[in-house]
Amino acid sequence: MKLTRGRRSGQDARIGRIDYRYLAQRKDCASCPHKEQCCPGDHKKRRQIARPVYDPAVTAFMEKMTTEEAKALYKQRSGIAEFPHAWIKEKIGLRQFRLRGLLKVRMEALWVCLTYNIQQWTRLCWRPKLAEAGS
Repeated sequence: MKLTRGRRSGQDARIGRIDYRYLAQRKDCASCPHKEQCCPGDHKKRRQIARPVYDPAVTAFMEKMTTEEAKALYKQRSGIAEFPHAWIKEKIGLRQFRLRGLLKVRMEALWVCLTYNIQQWTRLCWRPKLAEAGS
């Protein structure tokens, strides 16, 4: 999408990208082929476009993730890494940290991970031994 007329009105910096905002005059929007993308419905108020510029590391990562090898690896990861995240959110109820400060958040995350690992260790090691002893 190319904006030939219009002035840059600002930018929003985020981790890994910068969004540049452009404003256009109403007369510029009338002849623009992309009018419906940036002015849907209300043509009086919304005459702006945000153009993202990604960090080179983010661009390289996005390109790498489009390869079939990366997709297969990520699919394998989902079965291994996503279950503990879902379990921690559902069973422990940690959807956001309760403490403030990086050190306190790290401690809270450490306790949650330790709790998860102990419960999995109990499930995998102790329960089979108890079942054998009981039978």
